[in-house]
Amino acid sequence: MKTTLNNTLFGVLGLLMVIFGLNMFLGFIPVEPPADETAQQFLETMFTSYLFVVVAIAEVVGGILIVIKKTRLLGWFLLAPIVFNIVAFHVAHDFVGNGIWLLPAALFLAGGFFLKEESLQLLKLK
Repeated sequence: MKTTLNNTLFGVLGLLMVIFGLNMFLGFIPVEPPADETAQQFLETMFTSYLFVVVAIAEVVGGILIVIKKTRLLGWFLLAPIVFNIVAFHVAHDFVGNGIWLLPAALFLAGGFFLKEESLQLLKLK
């Protein structure tokens, strides 16, 4: 049961990250700009610089890595700063927004709970 839940959780998280990462390149999901002017300036700066491509590639690669059991921890660590920045951006500038950012954040935190033992072993704390 735990394995099925694990695989489902990481599968959905990986799928979400791959879809949203590819959406940055292909634009198949329309995204409305946030109402906050500061957030609009931030996104405009991000989209006109190299950062846009780096984040999109990291989302796709992290999403693929997190689905594969052997590379799940690496994918989780790769996606950690991305998910943190998604949450920080929406809390600071676009909290109401569309709310879709809550799903990957919740899945990421739940995945961190399931990867707790592997993380502690990696850090040699247990």
